[in-house]
Amino acid sequence: MLDRIGRSEALHGRPLASLGRRVDDPAVALLAAAAGAHHVLGWTLHRLAVDSTLPGTEDREALVRLTDMLGYVPRPAIAAGALLAFTIDTLPGTPVATAVPGVPDVVTIPQSLKVATIPEQGELPVTFETDAGVEARAGWNALLPLRAPVLPEVSDKTTGIEVAGVALGARIGDRVLVHAGAPAGGGPGSAWLPARVTAVDVAAGADPPRTVLTLAAGHLLTADDGLTAPQQPGTVILLGQRAQAFGATAPDITFMPDAVRWEHGRARPGPLVELPPIEWADFVMGTVTDQDWTVHLDAVHPEAAPGRVVLLESGTGNPQPGVARISAAAETARSAFGLSTRCTVVTLGAALADSFNDDVQTTTLHLETARGTLLAHPQDRVLPVTDPGPDGGPAPAQHPGFPRENLPDRLYVAGHAALPPGRRVILTGQSAEGTTLSEAATVLRAEPSTGGSPPQAATLLVFDRDLATRWTGATLSVLGNVVPASHAQTPSSGTETLGSGDPGVPLPRFALTQAPLARLAAPGPRGYAPAIEVRVDDRRYEQADGLDGDDPDNHRFRVTDRPDGVAEVQFAGRLPSGTGNVVARYRVGGGSAGNLPGGRLNQIVTPVVGVGSVTNPLAAEGGSDAESLEETRTGAARTIRTLDRVVSLADFEAFARSYRGVGKVSAVELRTGLRRIVCLTLATTSLAPPVAGSDLVSDLHDALVSAAPPGTHVRIAGFVDLPMTVALALASDPALPRPDVEAAVRAALVRDFGRPARPFGTAVHRSQIIATVQGVPGVTAVLLTDLRAPGVAEDLQGRLACPGPTPVTDPGTGIARLEPARLLSVAASDVTFTELTV
Repeated sequence: MLDRIGRSEALHGRPLASLGRRVDDPAVALLAAAAGAHHVLGWTLHRLAVDSTLPGTEDREALVRLTDMLGYVPRPAIAAGALLAFTIDTLPGTPVATAVPGVPDVVTIPQSLKVATIPEQGELPVTFETDAGVEARAGWNALLPLRAPVLPEVSDKTTGIEVAGVALGARIGDRVLVHAGAPAGGGPGSAWLPARVTAVDVAAGADPPRTVLTLAAGHLLTADDGLTAPQQPGTVILLGQRAQAFGATAPDITFMPDAVRWEHGRARPGPLVELPPIEWADFVMGTVTDQDWTVHLDAVHPEAAPGRVVLLESGTGNPQPGVARISAAAETARSAFGLSTRCTVVTLGAALADSFNDDVQTTTLHLETARGTLLAHPQDRVLPVTDPGPDGGPAPAQHPGFPRENLPDRLYVAGHAALPPGRRVILTGQSAEGTTLSEAATVLRAEPSTGGSPPQAATLLVFDRDLATRWTGATLSVLGNVVPASHAQTPSSGTETLGSGDPGVPLPRFALTQAPLARLAAPGPRGYAPAIEVRVDDRRYEQADGLDGDDPDNHRFRVTDRPDGVAEVQFAGRLPSGTGNVVARYRVGGGSAGNLPGGRLNQIVTPVVGVGSVTNPLAAEGGSDAESLEETRTGAARTIRTLDRVVSLADFEAFARSYRGVGKVSAVELRTGLRRIVCLTLATTSLAPPVAGSDLVSDLHDALVSAAPPGTHVRIAGFVDLPMTVALALASDPALPRPDVEAAVRAALVRDFGRPARPFGTAVHRSQIIATVQGVPGVTAVLLTDLRAPGVAEDLQGRLACPGPTPVTDPGTGIARLEPARLLSVAASDVTFTELTV
């Protein structure tokens, strides 16, 4: 620059030719200072110009001020939310409703109760706080569904039964008759299974007590209901006493003297009539009339009483047993066939006389000694049913006047559980495939009921919406002591004094001493609000998003964030004078660190009397860190485009992306008939599907419906993750370390096909994978040897299909449901390599 000054001409000469020849020349110092000042000024003007644009600024404070002029507030860190299931202490070995002595029947879970994780190696504990105080009871720990009792099926293949109670008195070798329902092919009477008891197990300590019989079964038989009455389905008749007809032990007449044989024997027929008889005369079981068959038994049998059942079994010629009923019985004495004894004479129906009367010595009469009932087990069906009855099974008819589609899901649980309306519960159990599933729900109302057979106490839980999950009834339980909590803590100081009111100060501001101020889930277009309560002279002030146009005398305030992260409370009106009369109670914390999987929150920091344990059956979700510069740039543009109103699909996506807890979203339009349905596929900030029953889904739905034109139908669903498995045969540059090349390939595949990068419902072609791998420095050749995903078959074009949300109608019920979108993605651990050789 000095050289150019010395060569500059003016007035036909070079008047400054000698300038700069001396270091201490003041003119040079002046020029240098001017040049430096212009340089600084130019750089500053350029920086100011850049910082005044959304795409160019790198100054967070400048970006916040720019977007604030557009009405956009950058999203701060938001606290994750979780549902905590508490267990109230009970006495060991007692029903769940029995409380521990010294512990109140009703335990209040206080607000701001801290629950933390047990940190693993290298971790710090993550602490959540309950959002409200909730009443808890021991009987609400795990409410079991009321399931209709069902008797086991009885057939000729039955090898064992369970009889209710322990008073049956069966022994090995006894006979039983088990009611088996209606006869095959229909017809009058009932089917019965005659069987021999081969083992007896009296389970007095079981719940309920039972007698287990192991049987050697035969063929079913049909008996008239009049012979076995009184009876009902599941009746078990124990035939615990054996008897025989009188004469069954008679001596052989051929060993008797001839005089006895001629007097008491039956003459031989034909030419042998002159020889002594070889059979006893009238050697039959009893006397037969038109209606009755009178049989003398071999001894006195007190069990042979009128009205009892007799099972007749013959060892020869008549393998099918018969059933009879004793109509009369008496004790008498009889002498015949060389025998003399006291015995019981019984009167049976004449129907079996033709089959058994001549089989005196081979027929056994099994006499009834006791009766029992098969143990009914709760029906193991899928719950909740479409419309349950008071016994847990389907109701006999629909609710009068209301179609089923207008009734939300409902479930009967055992006992009287007076859950208050609006109570959050968690349903957990296993699906028919054996997968453990959990879902949150809100109780609309709880109605006590007494129904079923036999009658038993029950409660009908009506939920505020249909449930997305179905469980097997034997595994389902309803956790009733559920409390919402958030990843935000109340400072140990509790209520904080912000300052003193001064009527002379307009729009007064007060800074909070602790940061960052937590933001929790709340209704509204953003889905969150500051977790703060402000009072002036003990009057609670109302929180607002802005104070424009507010009257100076109102009681509203807003919360703003300073560039240093400290939150300020600004009031709309002038505050009444006082000393320390402006106070606030607030919570701090938040961020993505609160997105915890289920089962991690299980340590109560401050014990509560009566509370035994706690856990989070569902994952904690909705936590996100404060917006970065790039997120603020894009978020401001989206907000300006929507202005909290949604019409197009792009508006729905932009609105949902700015909502708390949403990390990824896609909107498509579906049509069923003339109805237009906007379907949003949603991923949380942890890029996982929202948990079943999540408030995030319902709150976002309500916000979208409020912002959309009237009559717009909105459906929000999660997605099904399809992790891809990629196998590559790779040839790499020998000058580069092979592990480094493989690591670079994995990083490139995750960059292009990881869960953050992949759109919902978009297929993946083999050529896309190959193109990404070939673009990695150091890769000389690649062969894709395997590309697959669970449940997806590669088509002829080398593509893995990935459908979007699809409406599906169940052919059995005719009910339409939404099949969620799929997401094909790859993780670094799912990429494997082999050496590519020529």
